[in-house]
Amino acid sequence: MKLVPLRQAQMKWLNVLKQKNLSSMSLWTYKKDRFVRFEKEGDQCFLVESGYVNQRVQLDAKTGKKTLKEAFGREFPRSTRLYIQED
Repeated sequence: MKLVPLRQAQMKWLNVLKQKNLSSMSLWTYKKDRFVRFEKEGDQCFLVESGYVNQRVQLDAKTGKKTLKEAFGREFPRSTRLYIQED
């Protein structure tokens, strides 16, 4: 895992749907008590949240980016640095 500034992590997170060779990406808080994870399984994409909200949601093409942005804002409201892990 790599510790990066919030803005850099947010830009990578919002562009995750466009990346073809990425199978998953996780963002963790500095204390590693909350995370959001993007998973790609075949043609389907999922968002997994663990923290304030615990859920697994399937992403679609129309509202996928909006859902990713809402989850990011909900789980990291006061963070300045995040851990990022890409697979």
